[in-house]
Amino acid sequence: MELSSSESIRALLAALAAPTPVQQRSGATDVARSTRTNRRLRCRCGHCRECLENARWERIFTEKFADPTYYTSGPLIRTASPLTSI
Repeated sequence: MELSSSESIRALLAALAAPTPVQQRSGATDVARSTRTNRRLRCRCGHCRECLENARWERIFTEKFADPTYYTSGPLIRTASPLTSI
C-alpha cells in the first residue's frame, strides 16, 4: 500500500528545507526598546498616597529583614499536641 507518491514526499521535504522569510510587525523593534526607556520613575515627595504607601512597605520590609537572627534563630518547636484541646 502506498500512501503518497515519492514526488510529493520530495516536494514536501524540499519545502521544509527551504528557509521561510520571517515577517516582523511594524514597530516590533520599537516595543522592545520602549519598555526599557519608558519606565515610570517613582515619586519621592514623601507626601502623596503612593509615597506614603511605599514608605509603609519599606518600613515593614526593614522590620522583618533587619533582624540578623530572623532566619538563624531556629524553628519553633511545639511540645504539646494541637489535639489536646479536643
